[in-house]
Amino acid sequence: MATSILKGTSVSRRVIAMLDGESLLNDATALVLLRTAIVAAAAGFSFWGAVGSFAYSVAVAVALGVAVGAANLAVRRRVGDPTVNTILSFTVPFLASVPAEALGASGLVAAVVAGIVTGTRAPRELSPQNRLSDTQNWRTVELVLQGAVFLTMGLQMRSIVTSVEEDHAGVWSAVLVAAGALLITVLVRAAYVAPLLAVLARRGRRRERLRPRVEGLHERMASPEGRREKIESMSGRRRPSQRELDRISVRLRRWLADMEYFVREPLGWRDGAVVVWAGMRGAVTVAAAQTLPEDTPQRSVLVLIAFAVAGLSLLLQGGTIGPLLLRISPDIDEEARAAAADAEQLRVYELLRTSAEAVAAPVEGPEARGRSAFEAARPRRLAVIAAQRSALLDARDDGTFDAEVLASVLAALDATEIGIELRARAQG
Repeated sequence: MATSILKGTSVSRRVIAMLDGESLLNDATALVLLRTAIVAAAAGFSFWGAVGSFAYSVAVAVALGVAVGAANLAVRRRVGDPTVNTILSFTVPFLASVPAEALGASGLVAAVVAGIVTGTRAPRELSPQNRLSDTQNWRTVELVLQGAVFLTMGLQMRSIVTSVEEDHAGVWSAVLVAAGALLITVLVRAAYVAPLLAVLARRGRRRERLRPRVEGLHERMASPEGRREKIESMSGRRRPSQRELDRISVRLRRWLADMEYFVREPLGWRDGAVVVWAGMRGAVTVAAAQTLPEDTPQRSVLVLIAFAVAGLSLLLQGGTIGPLLLRISPDIDEEARAAAADAEQLRVYELLRTSAEAVAAPVEGPEARGRSAFEAARPRRLAVIAAQRSALLDARDDGTFDAEVLASVLAALDATEIGIELRARAQG
């Protein structure tokens, strides 16, 4: 919810990335903690027992999620039909969560990890047609499920309100508790974000001091002469293999890319205010309350409080985030951002050009005679697109370019490849 509001504003992309990551991982972790608390309340509380239960739940879920994500890609890359491929993608959350729940782990974390594995590796292993079908259908499913949560809230509201009025202190006392709970969540969030910004700023200054040394080491590691000099300087110690040197070079490149990103997208107090106020409660809060066992004392009151927290949060925070942005104007130099975006676009296009030039022209045999110009050029065009996509994904893994820029260029490559395949199918 928050990111959909902020993406059309001048807010730092780093803030949006933080909120996106929070909505994915923090919500899953919170639900695991809720489940651990429910078990502890039922069986008697033990601190180390609760910690062990949480660690087991997360570890098993992560392992299952990675395995299911990898198996999912291994199967789906052999399925060419986009419709069948998308249907298979709908089974992934269940294939990850059901075994995890059977083993006493978190099914939600397993499903999230499986989704992360699939989303990260899909551009390398699935065709553009399959990925486009996935994107369109999953967006529809996401909207339907989010709407279903709030529809359920509305359908249950009357019975919950009736139960609270008959058996407990009343609706307004629950709303008052919800307002206090919302205030506490905002204050706790602010108390966490404020020192976090200070730590990030201090880490950024320390990295900035190290940057010249790391750049010099990276330049030496990037050339054969520099690597040879580095190896020769390690007399008396075990000399690293070529693979280890490549790994070091990749780490240095990623470190420099992270440093450039932190410098380009700094976080000031205004950004911190946005992070604090954009932490809205919503569907996950309502869904978490619904997982409470039926025999939970005052369950109807707790569910009503969760409903009220979600409603107040969406109305107050969601309704005022826009005016807040206009008032505080986060620390963004629009001219510098535009110049940096233009420079990054040029670097991306240069990467595309060099990748295309590295693809050798196919050798045409006698069978090429009589083919149309499109058919003759199609193999090379597809090879160029594959090379460009691979280069962009390598850059994504290194963090070299902005994620939104890479996503838009990758989408353009996918559209071009789909167009070529559709034209070939129409002519064939």
